[in-house]
Amino acid sequence: MGTADLRVDSMTKSAGVLVGVGRYGDHWHDYVATGCEVARILEDAGFNVRMSSLRAAGVAEMAPCDLLVVNAGFGEYNESVDGPTTEWDEAYTQLSTFRQGGKPLLALHAAALSLKDFGEWHDWMGGSWVAGSSMHPPIAASTVEVVDRSHPITAGLEEFEVYDEKYSYLDIAPDARTLASHQFEGGTHPILWVLEVAPGRVVYDALGHDRRSYRSATRRELLRRSAEWLIS
Repeated sequence: MGTADLRVDSMTKSAGVLVGVGRYGDHWHDYVATGCEVARILEDAGFNVRMSSLRAAGVAEMAPCDLLVVNAGFGEYNESVDGPTTEWDEAYTQLSTFRQGGKPLLALHAAALSLKDFGEWHDWMGGSWVAGSSMHPPIAASTVEVVDRSHPITAGLEEFEVYDEKYSYLDIAPDARTLASHQFEGGTHPILWVLEVAPGRVVYDALGHDRRSYRSATRRELLRRSAEWLIS
């Protein structure tokens, strides 16, 4: 499959963007702001986009969407704000149904830390942040290396600069395919991977700490290609 094959008729496709607040928010990220950047890129690619908070009601709104995008982290549960645990049990059931239906997932940045109360999440996205070993150096201009140019998402792309956090020492599933990485402390750290196993495709993109990440044209292109590959 070449790059041109990614140009699917996405005008009939919809994407649901879940942004972190409350239970899945934190004070380090403005998930609404970065979610709006993601939504704009997907809309420019022809997707019909709906965006909602990652709360029980918001998850329910994602059911009709063809693509699920999770842009969230891991805060602390507060029942007075986040609702009763029974509502969250239903939300996790809805996420599981979405997955078992074979619909694809695009997980962004701090999604590696998110949904720890949803037992399927680590396996679904093909990896996660591990407390005590995963980390990132201070946010800065960074070089991202494209290590696999045979995949449609990265075909023809070269290394690029982006202002972002460089997640390092993540736990990655053996069947995840790394497309891009960065160098840190003498090692190579995957920063973009795909998973193509049943029941549906997955892309994890560790970039996107704040809106400055989306100033990189190549970073925006990777996001667009990821979404189009996921629904192709």
